[in-house]
Amino acid sequence: MHGNLVIISLLLARFATSSPTSVNTRGFTPGRCNLHVTQWYKNKNEVGNAYQFDVCITDTNGTTVGRVIRLPIEDFQSSAITSELPYTVIIGTGVVDTDPVQFAYAGYGFSTSRGCSSVPGAENRTIECGFNC
Repeated sequence: MHGNLVIISLLLARFATSSPTSVNTRGFTPGRCNLHVTQWYKNKNEVGNAYQFDVCITDTNGTTVGRVIRLPIEDFQSSAITSELPYTVIIGTGVVDTDPVQFAYAGYGFSTSRGCSSVPGAENRTIECGFNC
């Protein structure tokens, strides 16, 4: 039994010192990804009392790797958006139309007040963000 433990320990030690191999088995091209977002204002255009978001996630080639339509998010709440990317994109709201929309991906945070462009409209605002993926 002691001999088996030594062999197992040696095998595990071999794997522990090996360099990990990065393999992309998902359907995206890594590099610089983008979020194309429409934030639909509350209580306008048949939107209830929660913001709704259309989100399109594209990879470095501009290929769509994730999409949600009319995702409702309550005030001061967040939601995770899954895609072909290895991590989820998190989106969070404030309480009024001019509050920053917050985003996070793989430990990196950005918002409409830091790193994203934002164009307000009468019923919605469009948001564009780039991030490393």
